[in-house]
Amino acid sequence: MATASFVSVREKRISVRLMWPFLRISDESPSPFATGFLQQAGITAVELARPETRIPHRLVMAVLEGMVARTGDETIGLRAGASVEPGDLDTIEYAARSCSTFREGIECAARYIHLVHEAAEASLIDYGPHVLWRTRVTDGVPQPRAANDFVIVSAARFSLRCVDDVRPAREIHFMHSAPSDLGSYAAFAASALKFDMPHNGFVLDREQLDRPMRGGNARMHAAFETYARELSERAALGIRSRAREAITLRLGTGEMCMEAVAAALAMSVPTLRRRLEDEGTTFTDLVDDVRRDLAERYLREPQRSISQIAILLGFAHAPAFHKAFRRWKGVTPSEHRGRI
Repeated sequence: MATASFVSVREKRISVRLMWPFLRISDESPSPFATGFLQQAGITAVELARPETRIPHRLVMAVLEGMVARTGDETIGLRAGASVEPGDLDTIEYAARSCSTFREGIECAARYIHLVHEAAEASLIDYGPHVLWRTRVTDGVPQPRAANDFVIVSAARFSLRCVDDVRPAREIHFMHSAPSDLGSYAAFAASALKFDMPHNGFVLDREQLDRPMRGGNARMHAAFETYARELSERAALGIRSRAREAITLRLGTGEMCMEAVAAALAMSVPTLRRRLEDEGTTFTDLVDDVRRDLAERYLREPQRSISQIAILLGFAHAPAFHKAFRRWKGVTPSEHRGRI
């Protein structure tokens, strides 16, 4: 199946970290199927092991549906959620776990949930003596039961790991329809289960949110929150801006190639190529754009010779620079400098 079937310019992405529990729960048919399906879409085995990898949201949902269809196991999401290990969500998890109270931890996770799921939105809604913690997707991609079950179980396990004496939720909300057999939800028997909801979530007693977090540590939280903000700012730039910066730093060093830029961005060459295509450009076009912008800047500095500028822009020799500049501007570098 071709990647283009799933990827569009506006496609939201999910961290590969959220796929790890699904790949972890079985050593039989689901894992080879999932990895094989992802590899057909251009996600290599190395990228599946790379924490920085992001996978199109629609593709991940197709993989989950395929795993259920292939195995007939409707409990995949529940089992994957139960297999989530401490540290799977990295920065967002450590920032939330080090908060002082349960409420602060939930709010912290909501602030940075986009680091692992670009289409996810989480919030706390207070009403009376209760509070609703809810999460939903914003890009319109249908969520199969496996995805909803995973959200609920992994959130419940996070609560049990971080807070003492957590009482069962009054209500648990699922976006999918009620299955004919509720036996797989026996672990939630103490809560009222509601299906076909516009979100996944829990209704909790408000007082529970004041409980202290076991790992609360103000200094650790400040450090992780700072790093989470940095990651958010970096993600907001988009791969095009980040690649331009990496290219600019490497022009003229002799180390400017797609492999070097991909390594600087902590991704593989195929991933970089695919992400740039998603943003409507190519690596070659981006290098060309950077060179053109820098050439115009350097030509305004009279102390730089044409040969020096050619070297700074990573051209092998001045004639290659002349040829490229004439393509950009229709004149030679010297003629352009004379005009300005």
